[in-house]
Amino acid sequence: MVTRPPSTEEIEAYAATFRNFPRPTSAQLLGFEPVEIDVPGQRMVIDFVATDRMLNPAGKVQGGILTAMMDDTMGPLAHIMSGGKMMPSTTDIHTQFFRPCDVGAYRCEARVTRMGRTLCYTSADLFNGRGQKVASAIQTAMMLPFAPNGGK
Repeated sequence: MVTRPPSTEEIEAYAATFRNFPRPTSAQLLGFEPVEIDVPGQRMVIDFVATDRMLNPAGKVQGGILTAMMDDTMGPLAHIMSGGKMMPSTTDIHTQFFRPCDVGAYRCEARVTRMGRTLCYTSADLFNGRGQKVASAIQTAMMLPFAPNGGK
């Protein structure tokens, strides 16, 4: 079945409801707080908070946590850009780390690189509270049909 892509108006209407979505426990753990959704620019900004529960043995934020912050920005962006009709399932994520990270505030900026009917390519940059880039990621996600509450 071939479906048409959602219009910009449909995506913007769906994006406007995003702040009211229930937060999954992983997002709660990461301190997930939406900042900006730029539909025409296919871009999203989310703030996160790293706590002392996220530290590795060296006393720095564990790299998987930083990757999760970027994943938790790229995934919702892909979902929103589908007008809420598709849910991304990550098939590949590649992360580069640039500096050790401490407990504190982080901001992630994600962009859609290309969105097709079945695959979405995104990228993200993660910044610490001083505005320094601490990590970047690129992601490929398979877009699967989405029905809220299992279609019930």
